[in-house]
Amino acid sequence: MLRQAFASLRTAQASPPSLASASHHLRIRPRISHLAPQVASRWTSTRSLLPSTRSLPNYSLYKALPYRRNFATSFPRQARNTYNRFNPSSARPSVFYTLISRSRPHHFVFIGLGISGVYLYNTEVIEMTGRRRFNCVSHEAELKMGMQSYREILAQSQGRILPDNHPVAQMVNRVLQRLIPQAPIEGADWRVHVIVDDSNANAFVLPGGKVFVYTGILPICQDEDGLAAVLGHEIAHVVARHPAERMSNSFLTLGTVFLISLLFDVSGQLSSMLVNLMWSLPNSRTQEAEADNIGLMMMAKACFNPEAAVRLWHRMQQQEKSAPPQFMSTHPSSYNREESIRGWLDKAETVYADSGCSTFGSYMPSFKKAYETQSSYGW
Repeated sequence: MLRQAFASLRTAQASPPSLASASHHLRIRPRISHLAPQVASRWTSTRSLLPSTRSLPNYSLYKALPYRRNFATSFPRQARNTYNRFNPSSARPSVFYTLISRSRPHHFVFIGLGISGVYLYNTEVIEMTGRRRFNCVSHEAELKMGMQSYREILAQSQGRILPDNHPVAQMVNRVLQRLIPQAPIEGADWRVHVIVDDSNANAFVLPGGKVFVYTGILPICQDEDGLAAVLGHEIAHVVARHPAERMSNSFLTLGTVFLISLLFDVSGQLSSMLVNLMWSLPNSRTQEAEADNIGLMMMAKACFNPEAAVRLWHRMQQQEKSAPPQFMSTHPSSYNREESIRGWLDKAETVYADSGCSTFGSYMPSFKKAYETQSSYGW
């Protein structure tokens, strides 16, 4: 018996075993012999799920080796949707581009007629000058904006507003009271405030009749006639409803910039600059010239010397250190304003004479005397 075992061992060493014999020896090894029933049952249950291998080559290999799952490969999954951020072919066209591509010529005609109808419906004529302009902001909305700005300016200027009994504030209020009858503003509640700021040569009037004058402009005005030229100009802005016109033009400007950017595929800053140079700034200069004209006639009707307006803008030109070119400014140059007022003087002097202003005399108190009492008011 022992001799037969050694003989079989020599035979196995002399020739390599076949797969069938290898599997036979694996099955009789003592270490795994106790797993034979479990492997057989698993092989039987799994074999029924596999396709028939009799038609495949090397059938003996499939029959000899037990079934093992290959973890290196798996069934291919369906491709996931990927987000190609910079792939132009995957980007959807914009809504505006889609509408333009699907539109027909009669669609543009309807849109043009609609926009023209809205523009014409909100077009009005300024009574004093006859200029036609677009204005879609109501008078009530303009008054609300003026009241909101009034509260903000009062909060910012707190502690720097002169009391009403100060001589300078009294002189400014006296000029305003003579101009108010010439300013037909509905719903106005007139109130004047003088703000102590010698470095700010400015004055303005809000919608609703709130007047602010900075002390920096009083030396340039010199007297009440000069201040009347300034306040007449600022009140004229409110009479002609220029704040509402500016708000309305801002709507047109935004719409124009948006369309130019979409149609011509240019930067919004570039289109905004072009619209500003070609539309907004020229319109602002037109309003300023219009306010000069209306204000000059108002001060003449209020019996202020209209020649003081010419002298005012001459002094204003001397005060200007560096000013941008007129085409880049919201205001005409002081020289051009002075020359324009010279051209309107004949009409203004006629209005001055027709108003019976000769009884006021030629003497006009200056602000210099009012400044002499500043120490008693802590200014």
